[in-house]
Amino acid sequence: MTEPKWMKRQRRLYTNFCNAKLVDRDDVPPITDVFEDIKDGRLLYALLEVLSGQSLAPLGRVKTKGKGGKPLTRIDHVANLSIAFRYINQTTKIVGIGPGDVADGNPNLILGLLWSIIVFFTAKDLGGLDDVSALKKKILKWCQKRTEANPDVEVRNLRDSFVGGRAFLAILNDADPTGFPYAPSPDEPTTNFKLAFREAADKYGVPELLDAEDEECWKDEQAMVTYLSEMMKRLPDKAADPSPGVLKHVDATAQQRLDDLKRLCAIASVPTTSPETCGECAAALHDIMTRDGLANVEVYSSSASEGTTAPPFVAASSPRFDETLPTILFVADYGVDDPAGIMGWTDETTAFRPEEVEGGSRLRAAGAAGAKA
Repeated sequence: MTEPKWMKRQRRLYTNFCNAKLVDRDDVPPITDVFEDIKDGRLLYALLEVLSGQSLAPLGRVKTKGKGGKPLTRIDHVANLSIAFRYINQTTKIVGIGPGDVADGNPNLILGLLWSIIVFFTAKDLGGLDDVSALKKKILKWCQKRTEANPDVEVRNLRDSFVGGRAFLAILNDADPTGFPYAPSPDEPTTNFKLAFREAADKYGVPELLDAEDEECWKDEQAMVTYLSEMMKRLPDKAADPSPGVLKHVDATAQQRLDDLKRLCAIASVPTTSPETCGECAAALHDIMTRDGLANVEVYSSSASEGTTAPPFVAASSPRFDETLPTILFVADYGVDDPAGIMGWTDETTAFRPEEVEGGSRLRAAGAAGAKA
């Protein structure tokens, strides 16, 4: 009797799933056929330990050999499986199947058992969801969010929306737009599936549970839910803006900054001996700094050399450090009459400390500060 396509897909799905989960277990040999390899109880025992993160030893230990080193008998298989079912009955509450059904290799019941176990632990991993319906809704919402930037992809469900493999490619493109451009093959679904499954496996460790050669792999909802949940658990979120607060601040204040610059540029550039114009500039700076929430904004009059009028200067401090605001970067080079006097205004806590250049006739200040101005 020919095996139905759906059963062939699920046999492959659960065989690959068990191999992926048990790859680090040296007490279970690689799985070649889940219907056969699950019969002796060792596979199910190890799988439950891996998925739960708990040891089943308090419930009993499985036998690996029969009496006198002989192969395990069906009685041994049922005994091993009974340990696993003790855990299952305490947690997943699966009904309608028992150790004997698994030991006899009943394919329909084995598939139902494995599906129930996967749903139970996946729902738990993805936020303690109540049932398979809630799990499907969460996965669907995630897929829709990760494909919304692609106008040719519309994920309405977890089956035929993935025809041709475009949705898989769009999800991976969303995770890494630069490293994985969205470039589906229009007429080669197999090419798209191969590209998507290989990228997901190589870059994110998503096990290849689906057969890329099967152009209708999307038809099995259990396989799709299982594979997409693995993608959901392993793919990173989209890279966050490294400085969203700064960008929001710049965007929100761009026009205000332009107006401030126009106001300052409208003040005539004059020698520092013109106190009236310098005072106008100082007043403008005082207004801007006060409006922007700086603390202790003051206009100071500096000491002057005999026969000269000293220009005022404006100083302030930030009342608190705000990580959403830009760090101030500053460099200036300016001529001064009394470098030593200006150097005396600063100490170790000053954000920008000037240094003498060109034989003391000029000062250069540079620095960075997030909490000082």
